[in-house]
Amino acid sequence: MEKNIIHIVPQVEVKVIECGPLRIGGHVRIILPDGSVLVKRRTFICRCGRSRSGIFCDGSHAL
Repeated sequence: MEKNIIHIVPQVEVKVIECGPLRIGGHVRIILPDGSVLVKRRTFICRCGRSRSGIFCDGSHAL
């Protein structure tokens, strides 16, 4: 029997894309350094630091 296993339905999924951004799926609230808030259903967060779109991936790492 599986007494200790808790089954949950994930509300947010984070996928690490090899040599690419983090793909965040699900409804998320993103609080920016200036305090402004964005609500997104799906977004890609830059990991390379080259994006001209701030924290959001714009594909610059592929260039």
